[in-house]
Amino acid sequence: MKKVLVICLVMLMVAILGVTAFAAPNGFVSSPSGNAAPDVESFEPSDEDCTATLVVTPYGDKHELSKTLQAMLDAAYNSIVNADDLTSLNDDLAKIVKDRNLDSKKLAVSDLFDIHVAGCDYHEEHVDFDVTLSADTLSHFVALLHMNKDGEWELVADARVANNDEHLIFSVESFSPFAIVIDTSASSPDTGDSAMIYVGAMAASAVAFVVLLVVINRKKKENK
Repeated sequence: MKKVLVICLVMLMVAILGVTAFAAPNGFVSSPSGNAAPDVESFEPSDEDCTATLVVTPYGDKHELSKTLQAMLDAAYNSIVNADDLTSLNDDLAKIVKDRNLDSKKLAVSDLFDIHVAGCDYHEEHVDFDVTLSADTLSHFVALLHMNKDGEWELVADARVANNDEHLIFSVESFSPFAIVIDTSASSPDTGDSAMIYVGAMAASAVAFVVLLVVINRKKKENK
């Protein structure tokens, strides 16, 4: 019984540490959805005859994409994790951070995903697309970045949140990787509650482990 309890406690602590490590790799923070792709609320091409549909694929499901799109997502991911500061990715993002007096070290990417259109043979001739997505990390939205075909990050200038911070609305002329940048310094259920749960679980595990050691030592003294 004692051995089983020890094993369970060790497994619990390892699992907690593992979740924490996965939740916040360099440059990223986990979203409550588990980093699932944002949902498409609306998609309006400027050409009314367009029959295309919008396909949104999170980084975690990149295997579903073509090799070309996988390579672009990998390039986007690597540029984020290798950046000392996310403002180094784009000058316009750096200006936003400065104007809003934000701490650039507290910026993180909550969602990295590919967007492309399917079902339309001439979509590249369209002028632009109006897109509305829903995501669960928009309450601390800072900016939407788009990696262009040259591998450079661009700021989606008109990106904004609406409908009680549930919808992200923007217009673009081309697709591929997008990254939602948020401010992690703001207190929120997404980050604050997760941290409290982690601390509480670790504290409970530590107390239980100490109690177990006391019980074992007492049993040893009684058996002498």
